[in-house]
Amino acid sequence: MNLLLPGLRYFEEVARQGSLRKASEQLHVAASAINRQILRLEDELGVPLFERLPRGLRLSPAGELILYQVQQWQRDERRLQEYLGEIRGTGCAEVRVATIESLTDQLLPRVLSEFSGGFPRIRFMMVTGLTDDILEQVVSGDADLGLCMNPPATPKVRFVEKVELEFGAVLAPHHPLAEREALWLRECQSYPAILPGNEMFHGSTLQQVLAAADIELDPLATGNRILGLKSLARAGLGIAFLNRLDIARELAQGELLFKPLKDRHIAKARLVLCTHSDRALPMATAVLVEQLREAMLAIEPGS
Repeated sequence: MNLLLPGLRYFEEVARQGSLRKASEQLHVAASAINRQILRLEDELGVPLFERLPRGLRLSPAGELILYQVQQWQRDERRLQEYLGEIRGTGCAEVRVATIESLTDQLLPRVLSEFSGGFPRIRFMMVTGLTDDILEQVVSGDADLGLCMNPPATPKVRFVEKVELEFGAVLAPHHPLAEREALWLRECQSYPAILPGNEMFHGSTLQQVLAAADIELDPLATGNRILGLKSLARAGLGIAFLNRLDIARELAQGELLFKPLKDRHIAKARLVLCTHSDRALPMATAVLVEQLREAMLAIEPGS
């Protein structure tokens, strides 16, 4: 059930896509029908919602205001659907999870599979991103819960649980340092490094570690996803710097090695589960939060 009028739903999708054609493909509705609804909406409101440009549509100032309100209505509608679902005894209809990429490999699928056994009618919407994006989604209500690394204290965000993860050097089994039990960070300077890009590096454990050690690494390659960093390290192109949980599957399969860093004051990565501080969680979402807490606390020390 969608409580928004078709014209508003079509408007929101066109604003998201920037063109009638792309919105038509997403909605599976003819572009001409979408355009008629938007023209009717503009006529009723008495203001243009888009600026018609040669290469697409751009929101007008009035369109920006309407889009903000429509998105707020959508968030309110989702919460209403959740509460109605609880009244019907089925739990909420959808749980929205914003998470860092590394948790989508093993931990989250395992927990969601267990959760589905008790709530088989609930859908999941999972979005991956960096910590700042995840916190923003929790604050805005676009996500019911977030899983992120090293988050700063943030207004309107409650940290439900946090665990520390060992941070170290990640390298291929045939790397020259593969036989070492642990490494000094300065030893890694003699080999090519695989580092996160600027956006991913900001606020990361690696940034804290390098700042504390007053060391700079010369990257052979950078990337904006953990999957890419792991792949480059696995190919033997250099040393990456991650926590054990990031490479849990590769460790189990013998594709990568993890070497703790012996330097003093090496910061540990903090995995944090968070929700909005002012919003009551529907029953099913609260159950999922508790299952995620248990899974996080069950992570072995040093993992």
